[in-house]
Amino acid sequence: MDIFRDPAPEKSAYSFQQVAAWLRRISLPRLYAHYIDAPHTIPKTAESLRTLFRCQITTFPYENLAVHYSRSHQVNIKPDVLYTKIMDHPHNGRGGYCMELSIFFHHMLRGLGFHVYMTGVRNRTRTDGVPQGEYQGWTHINNIVHLPCGSKFSVDVAFGGDGPTSPLPMDEAGSVIQNLGAQEVRLIHSNIPQQRLREPKLWVYQYRNSAKEEWNSFYSFAEIEFFQQDFEVQNWWTSAKTLHRWTVLVVRFLRKGEPIKLCQDKDWKRDEEHDVNVVGKVMLVNNLIKVNTGGKTQVVHQFKSEEDRLQALWEYFGINLTQEEIQSIDGWNMALEVGDDK
Repeated sequence: MDIFRDPAPEKSAYSFQQVAAWLRRISLPRLYAHYIDAPHTIPKTAESLRTLFRCQITTFPYENLAVHYSRSHQVNIKPDVLYTKIMDHPHNGRGGYCMELSIFFHHMLRGLGFHVYMTGVRNRTRTDGVPQGEYQGWTHINNIVHLPCGSKFSVDVAFGGDGPTSPLPMDEAGSVIQNLGAQEVRLIHSNIPQQRLREPKLWVYQYRNSAKEEWNSFYSFAEIEFFQQDFEVQNWWTSAKTLHRWTVLVVRFLRKGEPIKLCQDKDWKRDEEHDVNVVGKVMLVNNLIKVNTGGKTQVVHQFKSEEDRLQALWEYFGINLTQEEIQSIDGWNMALEVGDDK
């Protein structure tokens, strides 16, 4: 841990009680249950980091609803506000978009005693959803974790449906990780076309949808420590000037055996013994519900009205917005029609 100036992990913004409450909420496998009342004792290993990662992404949805269903149409990323929204929201079910979820998870990892820091990420522009353009400015966020064994990992729990389902090793080998279905993901240490200097090399997050296809790049980041103040600036631009402004988006990753519609299967329980298997995802994109269970993404529900979108948020994601939040989309150009579309 010589890379860190202080050998002790930095203090979390969250209390012992808040970290323990989060551990209870994320439905850890039974093997980890005895760590809930002693969060600092959780093993600082790749296996436990992977378990925490998967529990996080299958518990809290990636969603940008605060951009559309709030009075300010801005996202508040202060750690105390995030805890209240994600853990204490009156109807639960809420998550957040990239900076919300990553900052929240960052402080949980610190509360567990991990050596972790945040950094900014440059996304590539897309055409028809496929990254094909240049790398843009800082519009995303990532966590980098250093383990006592000397390994380090990219821990991105908040890249929506295109995100990894496990931490990614930051090694020169470009280790390939199986993602959903036949998709593979990896990090390579390389330059991006826009760089004029050979150094520093950047970490590039890549994917391919089968072993027969070519690798394509989603984003890049450097091993540079970013602070909360950096993300306050970045958050304003990301929520107001990127795809979040013109897309209503929610993504829920599915564990093995988890139902597509939440509220119709209230007795379903997560009872893994040792590991968490991520087997699919459900997505709301504007007026569509899409499902991917390891193969091709399919549209399973389409709607036209605000009433039906609110119903879909509840049925597929367990999100029940407050009346104030519901009214905040009135007059907003991402609002659907008000009225029954049946």
